[in-house]
Amino acid sequence: MIQLICSDCQHANEPERIYCHNCGARLDRTKVIKEKVKTDESEATTQRHLKKMLDPRRGRSKAILLKFFKLLAGALVTAAVVVMLLPPADLPPEKKTFDFAPMISMDLMTVTSSSQPATLVYSEDQVNNYLVSALRNKSSHAAEGYFPLKRVTVNFREDACGVNVQRQLFALSIYSGGSYEVRLVNGKIVTRTLGGYIGRMPIHPSLMQSTELLLQKAWTALDRERKSVGRLSKIEFHPQSVTLIAGR
Repeated sequence: MIQLICSDCQHANEPERIYCHNCGARLDRTKVIKEKVKTDESEATTQRHLKKMLDPRRGRSKAILLKFFKLLAGALVTAAVVVMLLPPADLPPEKKTFDFAPMISMDLMTVTSSSQPATLVYSEDQVNNYLVSALRNKSSHAAEGYFPLKRVTVNFREDACGVNVQRQLFALSIYSGGSYEVRLVNGKIVTRTLGGYIGRMPIHPSLMQSTELLLQKAWTALDRERKSVGRLSKIEFHPQSVTLIAGR
């Protein structure tokens, strides 16, 4: 509470007084006037805020804006889902007939069990034909479960290998894959992810770990081949071909 101090006798007076209650001298009311103006301004500001908050038009505008952002978010999610369900534009069409598939698994077992150095060279088509044969094998677990593996294809370019996987979810085909640099280190396949995709949506290399679940069934179905490749000395990728080197 403001008190008016008399400049003559230093007596503290109530803010509503004009003259000093003790000596009768006229009091300086400047402080009271400033405080009243400040209070009036504060009250006016509060009233404006209340009026703005209670304005029904403001509520409608906010609701419309919120609805717009919900629709926008829904449209973006829907678009992302549609893009992920589309097959990749550069994915080769599924073949109706297949050429004779080389016995890559047997070749790998032969060269890895021998003490002599050996080199195996396969074209991209040969490897893809083998993959079809391997996944159709009765002992393969590719077709089991609610999310079966339908097709795996590879593509080779200089120093990199692309793996493309098609899995079936009810009547929908889910396409995913990645591009990798591959090295053989102490009997293990070591890869560096260069990028990937789900449908036609590209996936950054740093986010590829979150999509590995889609590729896991392919790795499981081809586990025997992966272990055999891991026992090689070196693997080289060239445009549309792969070279496997053992015993050097």
